[in-house]
Amino acid sequence: MKKVLVVLFSILIVLCLASCKKQEKNAEPPAYYYDVLRIKADLAASSMRSIYNPADFDELEKDILEKKVSRTDCYYRLRKILNTYHVAHVSIVPAEPDPIALPIVFYYFGNEYHVCSAIKKYEKYIGWKLTQIDGLEITEAVDRIADFYSYETAISKKQLIEKKIPFNDFKYAGLLDKNGKLRVSLEAADGKTAELSLKSIDVRKFKFIQISPEKENNYLPYFETNNYAIKPCPQKRTLYVPYFSCMPREDYAPDVWFSDIIKELDTGLYDTLVFDLRYNRGGQLLTWGFPEKYRDELNKYNIALIASGRTFSASTWFMESILSVCPDAKIFGEETGQAIHNYTGLRKEELKALNCKFGFPAFLDELTPLTTIKERTDEYYRGIMPDVEVQESFEDFMNGEDTIYNAVYDYFNK
Repeated sequence: MKKVLVVLFSILIVLCLASCKKQEKNAEPPAYYYDVLRIKADLAASSMRSIYNPADFDELEKDILEKKVSRTDCYYRLRKILNTYHVAHVSIVPAEPDPIALPIVFYYFGNEYHVCSAIKKYEKYIGWKLTQIDGLEITEAVDRIADFYSYETAISKKQLIEKKIPFNDFKYAGLLDKNGKLRVSLEAADGKTAELSLKSIDVRKFKFIQISPEKENNYLPYFETNNYAIKPCPQKRTLYVPYFSCMPREDYAPDVWFSDIIKELDTGLYDTLVFDLRYNRGGQLLTWGFPEKYRDELNKYNIALIASGRTFSASTWFMESILSVCPDAKIFGEETGQAIHNYTGLRKEELKALNCKFGFPAFLDELTPLTTIKERTDEYYRGIMPDVEVQESFEDFMNGEDTIYNAVYDYFNK
């Protein structure tokens, strides 16, 4: 009798397990599975369809159905897949910024990274140079983090660790130690060094203390907060025009701004006009028609355009529009972060399960740009190249100087 009961019990267990497996197999996929399908459909119908490869997405789908991928894993897998296209207008970003980040923030000066802000606990390290992350050279660590970002030109990834980067970026890049902390090595100007083991914080609950140059200079673009402005510098016969976002200001209409630039030039106090786009990541084409309307007036002056690996999208269109009517204009700084006229017409798709937005190019602009753009090589496009290559200097910044502004002044006043 006991043997019969044991056999029956064993059969019951086997049937239960089989039933559970069948239910699990037939279970509805997690909601973020359908977000992956949506991204695939968008890319297949976009201007990128000729280079779109569904293979990596297919593998991700398979892993999701086999319950090998969490929601967060899925998000980072998607970012890594999209990175392989090296198209700036193809990206997935959280609907709201991830507030769990580092207690210190870095800024890229030339080929160096320095602490530019920190919470009170780490205030003493503001200004110190970053030398290593998790024992790795900075370039190697940045390359790992860059795997999860959509960047177009090789130079543009250098600025990727400037903001309050989500702590998970370091985790998925394999840069955290066994205790889940980020080890960074810092060096002071006097050669003193420090090793910090940083844990994540909720940046919404802390006040960040900003770096302050030893000498005050109101012209430093680092401190500009408006989308666009005018900064007269008659002592150097230079009119600086910080242009940091191609988005309209509610208090200052673009047409009024254009008119004010010309009015200021008409005072006779200036020889040089500088459009500073080194932080301009694009937006709307506010400046459409501006250069053409004032062609004759603009060509009376030395025209300088300042660009960097942070210069993207509509700001490169503005550069091209200036160059088309002011052929003697010179570009200072570095290569732009985006190649002009490559995969434009950004559209955004809401991914509800992932709580993200997916951006992708709606069309491919096939106009031949004025500025020479090299063909895509080694997976990268090339941006607009500078006539005069200049990198920012931390030492100049602390002394209240702007290295690039000084280069513009020296160039036109030789």
